[in-house]
Amino acid sequence: MPKVSQLASYLVYSYENHTGARFGDNELRLQTMLYFAQRECLAVVGVPLFEGSFEGWEEGPVLPELHFFFEEGYDPFEPLEMKKLTEREQFILDRVVFAYGQYEGWYLSDLARRETSWRNSRPSVAEEVTEPKLLELADIREDAKKVRIYDTLFDVYLDELEEFEGGCWNHERNASLYWGHREDPICLP
Repeated sequence: MPKVSQLASYLVYSYENHTGARFGDNELRLQTMLYFAQRECLAVVGVPLFEGSFEGWEEGPVLPELHFFFEEGYDPFEPLEMKKLTEREQFILDRVVFAYGQYEGWYLSDLARRETSWRNSRPSVAEEVTEPKLLELADIREDAKKVRIYDTLFDVYLDELEEFEGGCWNHERNASLYWGHREDPICLP
């Protein structure tokens, strides 16, 4: 698995490449888009995109190791570095940019704070917040089950395909049917 900082750099690169706009140093947008990337990867292929754990901060899900990403050591992603990321990783991040890149950080934060994983990480109103709790991967998986996966190439939601059985995508069986037999099946192009 790649380092979270590599994925973050690629996400900024993808955003700037696809929108023609500068990402700026909007940490809130970066953090929430990485949360959505983790959730999308769980929805599409059933495995996490990266190993880092989100904390449930008041603003939304936060990866502590990226808290000062733009202030400390942000290196713009170079296209030559694409070999360090798999096609699947690039696709998931590009997909998140297409789906969420148009929104400001606070709007994305509001969306993320509606997720079960974030709400379960926050104490009740009566409890005092001493330090943030981790978002449980199992809760993010539950949030991923609510994602309708859209294939822009075929202009169809995956749950409209015959291979989509019983309301869930059978990752092991259907990935090979949909993407062909590959050791590392990529997500929908």
